Amino acid sequence: MAKQRRKKVDPRCVPVSKRDVLKAKKEATDDAITYAWAILFTVMRDKFGWGPVRLNRLWDEVNNLSGSIIQGYVKIPDLVRTLDEEAGIKLVNTLKK
Repeated sequence: MAKQRRKKVDPRCVPVSKRDVLKAKKEATDDAITYAWAILFTVMRDKFGWGPVRLNRLWDEVNNLSGSIIQGYVKIPDLVRTLDEEAGIKLVNTLKK
């Protein structure tokens, strides 16, 4: 009986499951969102002098709009288009239209 050769495994490669990939993707997305909020709120506070009251009002309105999006009353591509048309703010839109 001939010995079977085992294929060498690259020690730098770690096998991952689909669950691991999805978990890493969610963590990266959560981190990106947290970083974006931190940047926005820091600019509002440091550069525009917003205090805790205004920042909390902004956060409440963000949560209200998020609820409208979840309920289907508002669509994000519509918000992106409106910001572009009315305020000249061009957001990178990676969402499918």
